[in-house]
Amino acid sequence: MHIIRRAPVIIFSERSTDVKAVFAKKLFNFDIRDLEIPKPGEGEVLVKIHACGLCGTDMHFAQDWEEDFMPLGHEIAAEVVELGKGVTNYQVGDKVIVEDVGMCGVCEHCKNGEAYRCRNNYNLKGQPGMAEYMAVSEHLLNRFDGMDYVTASLTEPLAVALNTVLNSEIPLGGNVVVYGPGPIGLMCVRVARLQGAAKVALVGYSAQSPREVARMNAGADLGADYLIYAADNDPVEKVRAIFPNGADRVIVTSPPKTLPSAVKMTAFGGIVSFIGINLGGQSTVELDVNELIFNKVTLRPTFAEPGIKFPVAIRLLREGLVDASKLITHTFGFADAERIFRMNADGNEKVIKAVLVP
Repeated sequence: MHIIRRAPVIIFSERSTDVKAVFAKKLFNFDIRDLEIPKPGEGEVLVKIHACGLCGTDMHFAQDWEEDFMPLGHEIAAEVVELGKGVTNYQVGDKVIVEDVGMCGVCEHCKNGEAYRCRNNYNLKGQPGMAEYMAVSEHLLNRFDGMDYVTASLTEPLAVALNTVLNSEIPLGGNVVVYGPGPIGLMCVRVARLQGAAKVALVGYSAQSPREVARMNAGADLGADYLIYAADNDPVEKVRAIFPNGADRVIVTSPPKTLPSAVKMTAFGGIVSFIGINLGGQSTVELDVNELIFNKVTLRPTFAEPGIKFPVAIRLLREGLVDASKLITHTFGFADAERIFRMNADGNEKVIKAVLVP
């Protein structure tokens, strides 16, 4: 028997106009705006945001985006505070993760079991997750409990890491390279071990960067057996010294320019699963197609839309199978947003993962 939970509807008698929200564009040009609390429409809920992680995509927008200001933040842990008309699956007080893009559930692809191909999506409608409130479709929500909001904000990037690793189809006992020690790369290291990888090598860039060293050390804590700094050694030679036949799987979370090296360190018949992007004009790379064909190397891009695997990610975080304490190093408020973004970019501080706490 299915019981629908009924909940009271909270009404904001006067909607404030001084709630904060973060927008930015190229060269760390930040605009912290005062916005009116949105009113949830039919099938929507109003959520109060308690934590929102700083994602690599947010960094790309703040560093490289040349057009109008972009709303920042999509790694959202929040609380339901008001229900729109027709909402019956959630109640006021529920702790939820908000997906930034959700599957529709009714299109041809969704009904064929190919939700990853859905383009009839629910989304945030231009609202920044780095804000105090947002109104979203109930279809974007994932209820959680058993952990705090800051920990829970890792759900979205962990879901991205899950999809990237699962896309690589790691063979049981396979050897894996994770290229890029950002937060998603670090979570890929952990998930790869959970998926049965025998050995994992993590490739970073420079041991002269305190941020990079902190992240590489976190990678070791999360399961990396080998740490490789590309600035010190040719990463292809180093990987081939560790895995003479090459890595069975290479997971690339680093910028597109690293993709050719990733191909060269892949074993015959191996798979390269990649998700690293660049919005500053450096997204084009040259690859030798003959090399791909003759070595039977498969390239598999991963794009985290629509959101998939959020419930699994919640479970991994709640059960401690992915340890948030090894990843989250900084929390910040609106006044410190620009400083944290710049600090994350310059590499002089030991920033692994920063989370906005409104």
